[in-house]
Amino acid sequence: MKTQDKPICIREVNENLRRIKLDMELTRPLKQLNTHCEFKEKYEEWCNIQDGLPENFDVKKEECKAKKREYHQRPEVKAKQREYYQRPEVKAKQREYYQRPEVKAKKRERMKEYRQRPEVKAKQREYHQRPEVKAKKREYYQRPEVKAKQREYHQRPEVKAKKREYRQRPEVKAKQRERMKEYYQRKKLNIHKSKWRVKEWLKKKNYIKHTQ
Repeated sequence: MKTQDKPICIREVNENLRRIKLDMELTRPLKQLNTHCEFKEKYEEWCNIQDGLPENFDVKKEECKAKKREYHQRPEVKAKQREYYQRPEVKAKQREYYQRPEVKAKKRERMKEYRQRPEVKAKQREYHQRPEVKAKKREYYQRPEVKAKQREYHQRPEVKAKKREYRQRPEVKAKQRERMKEYYQRKKLNIHKSKWRVKEWLKKKNYIKHTQ
């Protein structure tokens, strides 16, 4: 087994910390060693000492962050930022940056991770259950231009191929079978209830005629 495949032990942590201080080659990449909490903590402490930073550097760092947050909440600072981001050259630069493939990919990954959080899912569910949101959504999807756009989208070959591929997945097929089974059981129950109601109604009618 290669060294990089083995789990990091405390002995290897200490050995690599010693090697860093002596400017020697590490047993594995620094990125991999940083996944070990104890190594990362001691390595950061050593870096702070090398940079001449005080021991309470982390505390001061948090204080600095709090001051920065307070500064950006000031009305005059917010107004200045708004004015800056409204400039045409800044807007053009932002558009160019966000159109880069690597930036788009990174944003997708970040959004995917964000939407998987339980509190975000709960918030979204609550939002989409609001009556005004439902009404707005219904009104939007009834617009002729939206319907035309949806029809055009679903007619694309790549969309059709993607749908076919999705429907062929074993887990999707199993889910569909379960759903259909529940549907037919519910339908059978409804038919049974309807027959019973009709039967009761006929009995009642016959009873009324008999009494007359």
